[in-house]
Amino acid sequence: MTRAARLSIAVIALALLACHSLPVAPPQTGGGDRTAADAAAVRRTFRAALMRVPVQTPPAAMPADAPVLQRYILYDYLVAARLRYALRKAPSDELDVTIDAFLRAHPGQPVTRDLRREWLESLAVRYRWDWFLPRATHVSDPLLLCDRLAGRLASGDTAGLAAEALAWWRQPLEQPSACGNVFAWLRQQNLLSPALEIERTRAALAVGDVRLAREFSTDVPPTLRAPLSQWIRLLQSPRSALAQLAAQADVPVEPQALEAGFLHLSLRDSAAAAALLGQLLMRPDMTPALSLKLRGDAAQGLAYDHSPAALSAFLALTASTDSPQQMNDALLLGWRVRAALWAGDFRQALAWIEQMPDSLGAQPRWRYWRARSTEAIRGIGAAAPLYAEIAGLRDYYGYLAADRLQRAYDLNVRATPDDPVLLAQLGGEPGIMRAHELLACGMYDDAVAEWAAALADAPPAVRVQAAHLAAQWGWYAQSIATLAQADDWDDLRLRYPRPYADLIAAASLRTRLPADWILAVMRQESLFRPDAVSRADARGLMQLELSTAVEVAQRWQLPPPEASALFDPPTAVLLGAARLRELLDRYDGRIAMALAAYNAGTEPLRRWLPDRPMDADIWIENIPYDETRAYVEAIFEHVVAYGWTRDAAPLQLTSLLPPINPATSLPALSRSSAGDDPR
Repeated sequence: MTRAARLSIAVIALALLACHSLPVAPPQTGGGDRTAADAAAVRRTFRAALMRVPVQTPPAAMPADAPVLQRYILYDYLVAARLRYALRKAPSDELDVTIDAFLRAHPGQPVTRDLRREWLESLAVRYRWDWFLPRATHVSDPLLLCDRLAGRLASGDTAGLAAEALAWWRQPLEQPSACGNVFAWLRQQNLLSPALEIERTRAALAVGDVRLAREFSTDVPPTLRAPLSQWIRLLQSPRSALAQLAAQADVPVEPQALEAGFLHLSLRDSAAAAALLGQLLMRPDMTPALSLKLRGDAAQGLAYDHSPAALSAFLALTASTDSPQQMNDALLLGWRVRAALWAGDFRQALAWIEQMPDSLGAQPRWRYWRARSTEAIRGIGAAAPLYAEIAGLRDYYGYLAADRLQRAYDLNVRATPDDPVLLAQLGGEPGIMRAHELLACGMYDDAVAEWAAALADAPPAVRVQAAHLAAQWGWYAQSIATLAQADDWDDLRLRYPRPYADLIAAASLRTRLPADWILAVMRQESLFRPDAVSRADARGLMQLELSTAVEVAQRWQLPPPEASALFDPPTAVLLGAARLRELLDRYDGRIAMALAAYNAGTEPLRRWLPDRPMDADIWIENIPYDETRAYVEAIFEHVVAYGWTRDAAPLQLTSLLPPINPATSLPALSRSSAGDDPR
């Protein structure tokens, strides 16, 4: 993206602002208390002025704004937007002076964030190093870092430049083109030796960035490039590259490259990796340490695929080690227990849990499975003390343990009362007031920045009251996040709000889903932000991808939504609930399976189905995607909490977890939101 495009996108986005229906107070304009109508009027004036920015002439030619707008608490954001637009259209020395004065008048304030960055970029484009360098001493943006290096080189300030530029050059990341001249200077100074070029390429390979490693390797002399090219092939085409190494034992390979390629194949195609393992282990350059790594990778891949061979692979691996300490990989130790649970071998699962390091075995997850395995082997009487140790925890495993003991849940609720004096003080803080108005105008990112700046040094007690204030505004995402920053987890009514009550009630009635389930999914998916967007472009409160939303709407005889409609709460809530209802029906009422499919998609779920009926807790534990497993567990925690907030009859989580049945022919449904596929 060009610099000009980056400057223009931010301005064009201003035209998309829309005010949300939030319970906001009248704005502070400097003219005393105002009515709600006055507040709405000045907001409309402000938004209209913002939307006119991309079509206005430079600020010097603009008529003076009305006094009510100039007194508005967000007026500086309008000024900053105009300066940013003028900077793109007609940068000049006079404008530089104006921007510099604005930044000096608002030191460290969030309103200067975008303007400062874009001004520095413009100064660099214009080679105004005399202005740029004194103002760019603490930049962290990669582009501006490169601009600073380039500016120092162009200005002849080379003292210490080589060390700083080399440190940046070594980073395994895409470097902005602005660093090109500096890196060329390093090469001219004979500071980029072949050894450093190789080291840089290896750094990219170590993080698995094949494209970047290929780009870096072009700077390595051809006579030294072979091991790097081989490593790239092992990551890019692991099956064929490993097959060659298995068949030709005399072909040299670096241990780290071989292990990286084998792990990649194990997580893509565990059967193919297992088939090659024997030949690879017979290579004359195989070391005990590498052998252990390859066999561990093979076993882990088989466990991810729920292969019947996974348990025997872990047993063979364990038998070949001299001591349990050699198996010190927490991921591997966890997956060998999961493989035993999937196979129904509780005795082996218990033995492996007892061999875990204390730091790992003390986690609620493995304490629960220790008790569960003990119960399967020796009965509930022997397991009861182990369950009792975690039955009071307010989490998924604590609830499961309480259910095994037939105990009611102890949610350890501790309400945090309002402090009217502190709330009033917070409400009068300029940064908090600006955050309030920015929120009302839909400028969420700016509101978050103002909020964070205002509370940067706040003690926990103040943050708790700020969480109450944000909840009063209907800003639930920030309320929950601020409470977490205060390390306060026990006020469940504050942590589990019930917004969009009418929309959720209507969706619940139409889809026959409990309202608590819809709320739980919404909280996990978006934290109640209607403008939320995921890495996979899932949108809105229920995080639906557009293609999925269109298909769901068609099946439910609803108007097909456009992408922007997914930010509309009535559309998002109904379509998300309908999607979950479809998945629940598809999986015979198994909410655990429906939730997993909602997060990861139905095709991965097809691979995860057992070949025999299986206890739901074992099936959930063996979900291969860490994100999806945590997602399912978290939503069950949310469902319990939401039941408590409405004083519902006590819920037993296990009542929502009937056994998972095998299925061999499921229709392929569309994905709804992207999970992280390790393969």
